Amino acid sequence: MNSTEGGLVGIDFCVIGIYLLVTLSMGFSIARRQRSTDDFFVAGRNLPAWAVGISILASLLSTITYLGLPGEMFRTGVGFLTRQLGVPIVLIVVWFVWVPFFMRLNLTSAYEYLEKRFNYPVRVLAAMLCLALLLGWMAVVVLTASRAMAEIADLNLPWFFGVNTSEHRDADLHAIILAIGMFSVMYTTLGGIRAVVWTDVMQFFILIGGALFTIGYVAVNTDSSLQDWITAQRSYAHRESVEWFSWDIGNRSTIFAISIGMCFWFICTHGANQVALQRYFTVNSIWAARKSYLVSALASFSLSVILAGVGLALLYFIQEHDLPAAVGVESLEKEIRYEAQDRVFPQFIRYYLPAGMRGLVVAALFAAAMSTIDSGANSVSTIVTVDFFRRLKAGASSPRDELRLARRLTATMGLVIVALTLLLYHASKGTDITTLTQKGFNCFLGPLGALFVLGMFSKRMTPMSVFPAVCVGELFGICASYSEEFFGLHYSTHLVIPGAWLATVISGLALAAFLGTAASRQERHWMWRSVVSKPRKE
Repeated sequence: MNSTEGGLVGIDFCVIGIYLLVTLSMGFSIARRQRSTDDFFVAGRNLPAWAVGISILASLLSTITYLGLPGEMFRTGVGFLTRQLGVPIVLIVVWFVWVPFFMRLNLTSAYEYLEKRFNYPVRVLAAMLCLALLLGWMAVVVLTASRAMAEIADLNLPWFFGVNTSEHRDADLHAIILAIGMFSVMYTTLGGIRAVVWTDVMQFFILIGGALFTIGYVAVNTDSSLQDWITAQRSYAHRESVEWFSWDIGNRSTIFAISIGMCFWFICTHGANQVALQRYFTVNSIWAARKSYLVSALASFSLSVILAGVGLALLYFIQEHDLPAAVGVESLEKEIRYEAQDRVFPQFIRYYLPAGMRGLVVAALFAAAMSTIDSGANSVSTIVTVDFFRRLKAGASSPRDELRLARRLTATMGLVIVALTLLLYHASKGTDITTLTQKGFNCFLGPLGALFVLGMFSKRMTPMSVFPAVCVGELFGICASYSEEFFGLHYSTHLVIPGAWLATVISGLALAAFLGTAASRQERHWMWRSVVSKPRKE
């Protein structure tokens, strides 16, 4: 074991402090130039496409992918990379369907469209689903980052933060989650979406640097190569076999389940999630939005390959070097789905990365959690302001009044997420990151994505048919996510989004046929073909 068993040292804390000061200074600098919610929510629609593309990836995947994917490599090996098989389909849908449609509408909140196509209750339903999605997403990502930081830092804080045990660092987790929330309350009220994007860019490159350094360190320290690592993982006794296809809907590790699940996740996210769509709204043209997505897709593919390399390297590394979590991994006789798989990478950072680099990675993890709150809270503030406050308030509000409201809402979200994350931490002990992600918030995404598809492409959809269809789809999503708890049945977490999406679409079409309804001429005016045939509003 390396000599740095005490966790972070002085130079690490200096690096973390400098990084946090830089991000906070960025927020103050940008805040001084803000005059309205247009600046706060969409940055005047003039951000560079490449930065927005990196921000899309960093905001949506964040520490979930950074720490979860190496752990998944322990359980399934390189088969988990099949999640990338659906990328060409996603590229076609986002490039040719979503981007030209949404960029012509000149929206601030994506759910403004649903009132034009259907009515205000449908818009409210979608906004509420997205709020639930964002709250769950933020809590999961903050918890993921906090777990990693507690593992790396080894603070061993006193009893008034809680009690640390050999299995769970309750006191350290409580303190880190509170620190993230308090710092975010200051930061997220300042810079708005512009600060979010540029913080995401810094975070992305630091996280990539830490991953590449890990791969290089293992290669040099063990005098091994990629071929050695692949050979080792193939012979790993506890690796779960990955089949191409299985009729068993409880098998989460088939190539079909993984690829179709990720395909639907990306399509629904880029076509219905305010966090992703709001990024596109910050650029000034359809071409810039397409370029943003292309940068995001390329960065996502590169990150997945690099993190797969990290997982392979660490699996080889623990065969010759001691890590506490490695003992837990090797002792599992069944499927490796527990916290041990997610603790190997953070423990490697703690014990083997040099001082300074260790602090930089922790700073990036802290910033990732902070940026998640920033991204999610900014989008929540957008939804509440645009879809509720602005829509229901009698009389117009001044730009400065709306900006103050947006900042108060964003700051409040920091406190709400702290409470939700603490609850989630105690409710999810023993659950791996990937499973936690699916159960925490993805059950809301399928019906939300299907709602937009039905509105864009089905002439038979009216509020009378689409509203109950979304409710049916959401009921399916919740039951599928918690099938084991509710029914004692296993349902693949990768099939939650596709299943809920199909349930929504099928029930919507069936209800429309039964009711004999059809969209009015005014409603059809807001369908995909009609919208994309018009020039974009500037």
